[in-house]
Amino acid sequence: MSGTVELTLPAVARTAAVTETPLGRLTVPSRAIPERRVSVDPEELARLRDAARGAAANAHAPYSGFSVGAALVMADDPERRVFVGTNVENASYGGTICAERTALTQASSAAFRKLSVLAVSCARALHARLADRSPCGICRQVIAEFATDEPPSLVLIDSGEDGSLGEILDLERLLPY
Repeated sequence: MSGTVELTLPAVARTAAVTETPLGRLTVPSRAIPERRVSVDPEELARLRDAARGAAANAHAPYSGFSVGAALVMADDPERRVFVGTNVENASYGGTICAERTALTQASSAAFRKLSVLAVSCARALHARLADRSPCGICRQVIAEFATDEPPSLVLIDSGEDGSLGEILDLERLLPY
């Protein structure tokens, strides 16, 4: 890796909310995620973002027109090879596979099991709100299967903004989106 920078993933705190109903109390539990410091290589992040953008151009999305690309490196790959994936839609919809899972499947097929960084680029939604550019629920579960806690696996979501590498989150901070 070239020069790394240290980032602070901010603490997230949500207080509990209680609502009384005629049939009893409903409680939305509190949630606290502590601040976390992580080191990243901006050159590697740019390389992954660009590879994800390139993969999105190869998506097979004839039904939704929503082209997605993903690129990742695995923590247990000493060569830090880039694995890419694209979404491949199917008329049955259930047979569709997302870009994130395609990339993770390739890495797993090469015997790697620990995700370091995953970049996602949604060609038609680059300037959309973060929730519209984030991995779907199935992908989040698959990402969680390969995620590590220390150092934490990170997800970089392409924003398409000039001068920006994108938004970066660990799995805990990704889930609300």
